[in-house]
Amino acid sequence: MSEFAKKMNGKLHPRGRARRRRLMLRVLALGFAAAFLTGAVVLVSFAIISPELPPENLISTINDIAAYYQDPDNDWSISPLVLPREEKNWAAVSIFQEEITGSGVPPNREEDLEYRVRPGETLSEIAYAYDLPFDLLAWYNNISNANRIRVGSTIIIPSVENAKNAEVRMASAPRASVTRPQVSAQNVTIGFESSNAGDSKVSVRFFVSDPPAEDLKSFEWDLGDGKRSFQAEPVYEYSVPRTYVVRLTARNNAGAIFKSEPLYVDIPHPGSVAEQSSARFVTLSSPDEMFVVNGEITKVARYASVDQAPLDFSESDEFLTRVRFTRSGYYGLTVMEPDRGEHYYSVFVSPLPSMHADANLNQFNWYRTQYNTGTTSNCGPASAAMAISWGTGKYFPVSTVRQAVGWQGDGGTSFEQLLDVIRKEGASASIEPLRSVQNVRDVIDAGSVAIVLFRTDGINISRQDAASSLFGRYYTDSVGHYIVIKGYSLNGEYFVIHDPIPSDWGANRFRYQDEISMAGRNRYYSSAELLSALRRPSMIVVPRAKD
Repeated sequence: MSEFAKKMNGKLHPRGRARRRRLMLRVLALGFAAAFLTGAVVLVSFAIISPELPPENLISTINDIAAYYQDPDNDWSISPLVLPREEKNWAAVSIFQEEITGSGVPPNREEDLEYRVRPGETLSEIAYAYDLPFDLLAWYNNISNANRIRVGSTIIIPSVENAKNAEVRMASAPRASVTRPQVSAQNVTIGFESSNAGDSKVSVRFFVSDPPAEDLKSFEWDLGDGKRSFQAEPVYEYSVPRTYVVRLTARNNAGAIFKSEPLYVDIPHPGSVAEQSSARFVTLSSPDEMFVVNGEITKVARYASVDQAPLDFSESDEFLTRVRFTRSGYYGLTVMEPDRGEHYYSVFVSPLPSMHADANLNQFNWYRTQYNTGTTSNCGPASAAMAISWGTGKYFPVSTVRQAVGWQGDGGTSFEQLLDVIRKEGASASIEPLRSVQNVRDVIDAGSVAIVLFRTDGINISRQDAASSLFGRYYTDSVGHYIVIKGYSLNGEYFVIHDPIPSDWGANRFRYQDEISMAGRNRYYSSAELLSALRRPSMIVVPRAKD
């Protein structure tokens, strides 16, 4: 080393060393800032495109966490970055070290991750965000009481491989059950609004009505299909027809827990909604009645070709297709109509001459089942839902009637309860005496339908396949049961019934495709048997909606 260098080194070494240290720290700080910014952008991008959670969950989570990290009093807050709010699909994010719950979760975790608990988070929310069972995450972290997780504590998120191994070990290891978060007696009231989202999808907005949502700090919605949302007012889109049971668990600023009663959200099949239905429902009152259409029948459901279907075209000509059905039952016809394109007809052919109140009603299918409205014994609400649809021309969910009238046991729903909810929904209705076949004939001839209550064991069970025979009841229960009478045979021997079969959309998946799986629709019960089995010699009469 030269003498000059030695002098400079000896005189300036401390100060020069400090400068170099500051310079290196600035370079490192800029590097870390760039890395954090890049990581945040990647996390947000992944959150938006990730299929793990619905977009509304992701955006809500990002917003909640962004608000926390942008708080200047919070030590974790570092240079907030806000995306423009030009559209609804915006999100505010911050640059921070921790990962974003439910949005930045790596789809393939190769190693265990450390996760810091944030204010207001629950163990179930963290487990859901990483697609892990609640019990597994608790067991993996030796957590015996989920109420005891603290803000700032570290939760270990197992890798995909470790999660699989832990599930096997947890199943075989003797252990005490995990104490789930306890729910107090405090109640939160929730509701929903729904609208058609197109393509047979229904968009539902959930909200809190009591206590006010602003009094609550955190929200965990169970949306009924395995998905969850942590928004105050989530908007979710359902596409599969069924009834979904939705619940909410929330906390206020003091940490008190609120839990809602179950909310039943009914998503109907498009064929049951006049505004969505493209099918036309036609009832032929006897095998001799002719089906007439201006067009060509191109397909018959369940038959390989039109020629193989039980149709007699002998009276058709070049102007109109006139068809007689050689067998009674249900038929799904696809018709190509000039200048109108393809149309689908759901045709029911009565097995014997009869009068039907809905012979000319072809807007939508107003038949309902008892499916999944929270309890068993929903024949009363199902019958009322049919009556409301008949009396208003609108689809009305069984679940909504169920919640309005409550449940008191088999046959426990009263005439007065059903009458009240039918009237409240805008349909005309009255209770009238039922003592003879003529009473029913007068109701049907006037364009009305009737709800009756009877003992099921008073009607003989069909000895043949219920879908093909159409006669007799198709269940073995011996209980009080509500049904809707919508027609009668001309010889007076039978009433035509809409009986709310207790099935569901899963087991009854061909309900609108094969035209035969609705066993309770258009059944023929002996009028003498039904009159003798009445539990009350009265009927709820509901006139048809005015056009």
